[in-house]
Amino acid sequence: MLDFLRRLYRAILLPAFGVALLAFMWFAVAYQVRQEKLSARHEAIAQSQSLSRTLAEHTNHLLRQTDHATQLFKLKYEETGGALRLAEFSRKNGLLDSLLPTKLDLPMAILNSEGKVIDSMHGYFSPELKEAPFFQNHATNPADVSLVSTPVVDSRTKKWQIQISRRLNHANGSFAGAIVVMMDPTYFVEDYDRLDVAPGGAVMLISRENGMSSARVDDQVLISDNIDFAVVRSNTLPPQEELLLKRPFDATTRIYGYTEMPRFLLMAVVGNPEVAAMARFERRRTMYYAATVVASALALLFIYLLMQQARRLRRSAGMVIEAQLMLRAAADASLDAVFLFKACRMRGAQREILDFTIADLNERGAQLMGYRSADVKGKRLIEVLPELHSKGFVEKYRHVLEARQPLEEEFEVDFLPNRDVHWLHHQIVPITDGVAVNVRDITSRKEAELAARKNQAELAAVNDASPLGLLRADATGHCTYVNRTFELITGLTREEAIGDAWMRAIHPHDRAVLKAALHHMAQTRAPYQDTLRCVHPDGMIVWISFKIATMVVDGKVYGYVGTVDDITHVRKSVMALRESEARLRTIADTLPAMVAYIDSEQVYRFHNLAYEREFNRTGTTVLGRTIRETMGDARYTFLEPYVQRALAGETLTFEEDDNSDTTERTYEVVYIPQMDEEGVNVIGFHVMRQDITVQKREKQRLLRLSQVDALTGLTNRAGFLQKLHDAMIGARANGNLMAVMYMDIDRFKPVNDTFGHAVGDALLKAFSARLTHTMRASDTIARLGGDEFTIIMERIHRIDDAAALAAKIVAAMQADFDLDGTVVSVSTSIGLTFYRDEDMSPAELLNRADVLLYEAKQAGRNTFRAGPALLHPTSNAA
Repeated sequence: MLDFLRRLYRAILLPAFGVALLAFMWFAVAYQVRQEKLSARHEAIAQSQSLSRTLAEHTNHLLRQTDHATQLFKLKYEETGGALRLAEFSRKNGLLDSLLPTKLDLPMAILNSEGKVIDSMHGYFSPELKEAPFFQNHATNPADVSLVSTPVVDSRTKKWQIQISRRLNHANGSFAGAIVVMMDPTYFVEDYDRLDVAPGGAVMLISRENGMSSARVDDQVLISDNIDFAVVRSNTLPPQEELLLKRPFDATTRIYGYTEMPRFLLMAVVGNPEVAAMARFERRRTMYYAATVVASALALLFIYLLMQQARRLRRSAGMVIEAQLMLRAAADASLDAVFLFKACRMRGAQREILDFTIADLNERGAQLMGYRSADVKGKRLIEVLPELHSKGFVEKYRHVLEARQPLEEEFEVDFLPNRDVHWLHHQIVPITDGVAVNVRDITSRKEAELAARKNQAELAAVNDASPLGLLRADATGHCTYVNRTFELITGLTREEAIGDAWMRAIHPHDRAVLKAALHHMAQTRAPYQDTLRCVHPDGMIVWISFKIATMVVDGKVYGYVGTVDDITHVRKSVMALRESEARLRTIADTLPAMVAYIDSEQVYRFHNLAYEREFNRTGTTVLGRTIRETMGDARYTFLEPYVQRALAGETLTFEEDDNSDTTERTYEVVYIPQMDEEGVNVIGFHVMRQDITVQKREKQRLLRLSQVDALTGLTNRAGFLQKLHDAMIGARANGNLMAVMYMDIDRFKPVNDTFGHAVGDALLKAFSARLTHTMRASDTIARLGGDEFTIIMERIHRIDDAAALAAKIVAAMQADFDLDGTVVSVSTSIGLTFYRDEDMSPAELLNRADVLLYEAKQAGRNTFRAGPALLHPTSNAA
């Protein structure tokens, strides 16, 4: 029972701790979330309260200004002896504008002493207000105070309004009537610019008398007379007063704040949607719960790992006990002799070790001594095998125990009872107040080694005659053999090369590379070959071809063999070739153009520095990659025909547009084929790319300048003819209908002769501007010279559309032109022709429009003529 309880305790301890930790964590997070929710609602209520105060201040200000306006009217009314009227009082920049915004247009009325309306504006007033409570109050109360009544329902619009009235007196102080001003509360809630209200927020003015309200939600204005509300203290820190609507007027839940306006019996209310007001809290709550979930998962994982570790520890303890039993069994079954010797010390302060007692041994160890294990346990070595003292073995045991350093060695013996044992290998390890000795019979191995050394001697003679330097190393990389040729090539003697010293023959700059390669080869077992430098003791540099491979037996590396070949003369030839290539690359890298060589497989094999800079700018590697991989599919589609022509043996020069970067660039590209030695087959081609973006842009700029009329900024004759040529080609290809207008300015010459060329030029500019405003943005307008203009209209749907535009131009030019004070009156005549797919030149089409222009002038000018016309000589009318 006790053992069961102990196991149960160990099983539930960690899970119980985990459950308690998670419960505390979630309780803390839930408490924090609740506190932050209260804080967030407190901030939302405070925000709404702040906005409601802003609304109340704005409303109070306008109502006070309205009150001041009634007081100002009273003063001016009494100063004028009752002659002041509302139109004069409210005229632009008048008395009322100094107090209130002009856009209000407040309904106002003047009542005489009998309660009749003698003047009103901006609204309807009952003609008889004698019985109204406010009028009776003014008639009986001589005090100069305004009366505010709310709400007042407009009889026509059914909207409630705030009424402000003030008593008017005669010069003798008697009652003369009253001034009445109405203000619509909707104006206050419509001014959203003053309030930072979230989308869906509500701005309201509520009457404290009967619940009449005017509200605005986004772009919607709401007027109601049944809003019921209550003021409650919110559960925040510190507590706040919050306005709650008992019957919400829409489906949006809001957090309302309010501000009382006691003088006007109003309440300013602002409410932000609860979703927007609590959005930040919702995000933080999600973050808290997500972090808690992650922390809970980590805690559960940690507890799980602890439980697994505890389980492993319990299992390990059992395994240790089992291993001790198995170790004993293994020692008894081992092929080695195993001994445990305890030190026998001298009595006294020195405690010197005199001998060792056999504490334990296996049967093979007892047989090695010529006894049974039970016969020698507990005896001293001097009693069992005195030769261990005379041969110095006991001294070695004493040294290992005192130095606490293991000892391993092989030795020859001749004192054992078994005369077939000649060589032993023993390992001495210090233990508590004694040593453990493991002894193995290696007689057969040593004899095999002797035979192997004889074979090695024979092999060494053969190796020394080899023209290659030979090297052999063990599994750890220590050199075990080199031949005579190796000595001649490296300058190291055989004795100097054995071990790790052979690496001294390698140039210091190459040693790190070689060591890394050998380490990598030990892992991959792949052969290694490289060109290295050797340094002779006299400083001479020798280039060698170094090759090395692993020796593997039963899947294990037991050594390495390598060869060394002197390639100094070959290396010098290679270096000369590389220097030649380097000079060629230097020349190529100094060229401003991008130079590359591409083989017949369309793979880059060479490029200069300019080419590398261009493509490394986008992180693209060029060498060893195909044109498609380097350029991308889009650009390769453009380049492929040129590449195929170059591989066919054709020398090409073409332009390539590159828009792979933010700036579009243009290159001039030259492909030069490379033939083979026989001059028959193309083995690749050379590429020269040069950036001509600046030159091309300058050429385009000059071309544009050459096609612009300097006076009007319109297209000139050259640009018009080019555009007409392109438009006719497009119309023929697509079957579209196009139109051409040819026009001039009627009576332009008299204007030019009468007012001078400056006025004539100004008229041409004004005519061009009016023409540009009349036509479509897609139309081409040109000035051919003098007062002649042309228009190209592409892709028109109907002939009537072009005719309508021609008529519009004629009508537009009939208006006078005011040229800096000089007013001139001119008109225009237009010839309008059409084109779709006829076989004719641009000059013939323009001549056809010119013929129609001539017909328009013959018809009396200030008109247009349209349609195909017979070609005949034309004459231009001024």
